[in-house]
Amino acid sequence: MRRRQFLSLAGLAGIPSLGPQLVFGSPAEKAASGRDVVVVIYQRGAADGLNLVVPYTEGPYFDARPTLAIGEPGSPGGALDLDGFFGFHPDLSPLLPLYESGMLGVVHAAGSPSDSRSHFDAQDFMEKGVLEKNVAADGWLNRYLAEVSGGTPETFGAVGFGNALPVSLRGPIPSVGVKQLDDYALAAPDEWLPAIRNNITAMFNQQQSLDSVAGSILGSVDLLAASDPLSIPVENGAQYPDDTFGVQMSQLAKLIKAGLGLEMAAVDINGWDHHDRQVDYLGPLASSLAQGMSAFYADMGEAMSGITVITMTEFGRRLTENASEGTDHGHGSVMFALGGGVNGGQVIADWPGLQPQNLDRGDLDVTTDFRTVLSDMLINRAGSSSVDQIFPSFDGPQSIGLFRPL
Repeated sequence: MRRRQFLSLAGLAGIPSLGPQLVFGSPAEKAASGRDVVVVIYQRGAADGLNLVVPYTEGPYFDARPTLAIGEPGSPGGALDLDGFFGFHPDLSPLLPLYESGMLGVVHAAGSPSDSRSHFDAQDFMEKGVLEKNVAADGWLNRYLAEVSGGTPETFGAVGFGNALPVSLRGPIPSVGVKQLDDYALAAPDEWLPAIRNNITAMFNQQQSLDSVAGSILGSVDLLAASDPLSIPVENGAQYPDDTFGVQMSQLAKLIKAGLGLEMAAVDINGWDHHDRQVDYLGPLASSLAQGMSAFYADMGEAMSGITVITMTEFGRRLTENASEGTDHGHGSVMFALGGGVNGGQVIADWPGLQPQNLDRGDLDVTTDFRTVLSDMLINRAGSSSVDQIFPSFDGPQSIGLFRPL
């Protein structure tokens, strides 16, 4: 069996060389670092910020969306009022108590200044923290990990949940990619495992670098099995949605509780590209996002004082609905931030307005660069002093007042 075949069959293809000697941190050591655990949720497909956080006092919003607009607060199926101007989509209701308690904040008209409306390019730019091609090869989270780990991260210092390791975590600093923790094992009967492990070691020993990979893979499998995070119970009555996102958020909580030194995690929630029948798809997805975030918050309890969750999406949707009762690729959208260090209970927006002269080619304009939001978080909650290296060529504001200093 070739190396690549083994990695694929074992479910470990997302793991680069970790090095043979790794240190595993305890919860006490993690707390001593002073940094928040950073959780980045990526809404892949371009989420419709205008229907997730509704500018319900804007007449052009209702004019442009005769079938898709969310009604004013108090109307049937109407928005949930936030501040007299904006309101949550009704299926985001699990987030409303978090917003009202000051644990959740929103940034509207946020996103990438890039003009690209290509999912591939826009996601790549955002995950690399740049605005054009060939500027960076690694992801912004990997560059942050390089800063805080000193180049020697813990085995589970960074974990990406999804079908592949996200671009934001790719780079020279190793990260673990896994769809679900259940799959992170050698899939073979117990009586075969000793022989398989010996054969793997012998196969990889042909080169020193591959020997390191083999030892690291087997060591990480053993570490996860020994810590047994899946046996850790869900706490505080948290109820995760019964879907992939819910399972991954639940397992992320268990991994943090296991005390393996997690610094950052990336979780995907897919399916936000609604070119038709948007009313059928957006509500269930919004509900899954809200339930997953709310359950994670409840499950982690007091530990949320040292955790920051932030959401991203590559761009928003057009203001005007299309003939298929959907929306096409747009520009500005929303970002959510959740945690004990969030100055929540507010929608932060340099609101451009929805009048034709204020739109960007028919789209909600981007007035807050996503890198400003992330810089605010990295500086104030994640202990970074090198955001100029994490976001090369970015010279915009590094704070919008969304996060309190550590």
